[in-house]
Amino acid sequence: MSQYTYLKAEMALKLNIGKQGILISAIVLVISVLLLIDRLLATGPVQLILEDGRAIPIEGASYFSLNEVLFFIMTAWLGGMSFLYIILFPREKGTTVTDAEGIPENNNAALLAANLLEGDEKIVFREIIDKNEILQRELISKTGFSEPKVSRLLDKLERRGLIIRKRNGMGNRIMLKNR
Repeated sequence: MSQYTYLKAEMALKLNIGKQGILISAIVLVISVLLLIDRLLATGPVQLILEDGRAIPIEGASYFSLNEVLFFIMTAWLGGMSFLYIILFPREKGTTVTDAEGIPENNNAALLAANLLEGDEKIVFREIIDKNEILQRELISKTGFSEPKVSRLLDKLERRGLIIRKRNGMGNRIMLKNR
């Protein structure tokens, strides 16, 4: 398994866990708040005193046991961590809608791939990432490389599964491959 494939799988797993993680955190937060409210509003022991044939309720002083204090600490910690996760969860920026042509869902996987590339391949691939799709002749003018060199570099990137080339009139349109 190549390093890029491993990083791609790891990133996809993190994104899936992230989307489910917010839902799970929200559920944990709601449950912890409800449990805390229930335990804190619970009434303490009540004593009944009989005076003149009537029962008079008197609330006794109530103290929390060690188990209850530990329960409060754990519940508050879980609720607080869930709240922080929801608030501080890094939302994906640069996310685009995919279409059948293979434009990527997000550029993070492409940026990871670009960091693994070296030399001229990296330069060409970064130009493609910046535009999401670009004409081959634009790549030649932006990079200053010769036409055959750009063609060879694009061949390598296409064999690695990073890009797609589509005919566009007399030239090619280069797009990031959908991951």
